[in-house]
Amino acid sequence: MKIKNNYKLKFSITVILSVFVFALFANFASAQTTTSTASGIQAVATGFSDVSRAHSYYVSITYLNEVGVLGGYSDGTFKPENTINRAEVLKVILSGAGIQPAETFEQLFPDVNADHWFAPYVLKAKELGFVKGNDIDGTFAPAREVNLAEFLKMLLIANGLNVDTLQGQSVVPNVPLDAWYASYVNYAAALGIIDRDSEGNVDVSKILTRGEVANTIYLLSVIRGGQDTQFLLSRAEAELAQIEVYIAANQVALAKKSSELAVDVTQQAYRNMPENNVVLGAAKLARAYDWLVDSFIYGIQGQNESSAELANNAIDKATEAWEANNATQPIAAHIKNRAREILAQVGGVEE
Repeated sequence: MKIKNNYKLKFSITVILSVFVFALFANFASAQTTTSTASGIQAVATGFSDVSRAHSYYVSITYLNEVGVLGGYSDGTFKPENTINRAEVLKVILSGAGIQPAETFEQLFPDVNADHWFAPYVLKAKELGFVKGNDIDGTFAPAREVNLAEFLKMLLIANGLNVDTLQGQSVVPNVPLDAWYASYVNYAAALGIIDRDSEGNVDVSKILTRGEVANTIYLLSVIRGGQDTQFLLSRAEAELAQIEVYIAANQVALAKKSSELAVDVTQQAYRNMPENNVVLGAAKLARAYDWLVDSFIYGIQGQNESSAELANNAIDKATEAWEANNATQPIAAHIKNRAREILAQVGGVEE
């Protein structure tokens, strides 16, 4: 990654005129003895012509592509809105879980032959116990589209997660406890890796897209990487870099999702290493940015008093981040300046 030493943006309640991406943290391994750099870098896309920086699954797709879990097509596209079939999803799940495909072939399904590219993945999944043949004809149906319920079963079993910890608990209101998929859907909902409607319900029969699969696997990888502090910091950086991209694209809800996830992962990083100033600064910076987003949202809604209060909270927390780790100074200053602009627009006063 080439770091540029300049950035420029304008931020207001109603419109953002330009967008920036920033690097927050130096490599954690050397953070004890070196100074990290907070500066602007160019906004770049994933390399897929149909996945822009403002795409809702930009971070997920970028990450999974970088680590070799999920790639694109020969024409340079990713096709995030395309549905995904059983054969394709098995490859992605096993790759994401770090599980090698089967090395030898055995005719376990009448529609899975030795010359099929997906055969090694299907056989490994069968060995691990999370796929089986059709009860009537024994076929695997590799081309059949995947719905949410069956995807979650495959994903969670492949990753060795004990979904029985929520046995008998109703996390998702519209999921019957006696349904075969109940434990998988409830567990995924408790982890926060699937979307739910305003009443907390989930459409378990929903046919999934490549983008949705990428996002769920990405979120699970973030949770599973919770003891790797450097990984968490890198994920926080990626999410924070998206906030103003989304706001510029008038996708405020996505900006809020990014700021919340950045808070979550930096809080976990802080639990891992509470005495480290780089981690402490990151956690405070993420919180400051989350409050800045909230202030922006309240300002749009005309709730000026709440907007002003949150803008002041963002200023205070950005100051704390700066004090914890001086390398956060450029971004902390940016947050404070944007918060002051919001204060001016909503008639608030810096406290």
